[in-house]
Amino acid sequence: MSSYVLDALALKTTVDHDLAYYDREVTQDYLHAVEFTPLAQIDAPGLIAALQTLRQRRRQVKDLSLLLNAFDTAFDANRFWQALNVSATGIKYQVRSAQAAAALPILCQLPITPETD
Repeated sequence: MSSYVLDALALKTTVDHDLAYYDREVTQDYLHAVEFTPLAQIDAPGLIAALQTLRQRRRQVKDLSLLLNAFDTAFDANRFWQALNVSATGIKYQVRSAQAAAALPILCQLPITPETD
């Protein structure tokens, strides 16, 4: 589970960017096409199908964004590292993957560099 959360949080910025892209650019392109095209020239069923697909893709991205924002809010990096406090417990935490070793200090914004096996 923790690997999933860390991997997911690493994608938060990308997902938020994708959501803004759908809201700002893609949707606006379709709306501008409707605005500036005479109705007689619009393939209404095709346009509605394209809009439906666009909105369904956007909904997937938005749902993922909401989930990642909830993880980001609920995940307290300071408490996580306190639970692994080397000086208090005498235990040295060993990160098992190089990916986690690289991601954790950045995601948790702490000056800790976990060692890998």
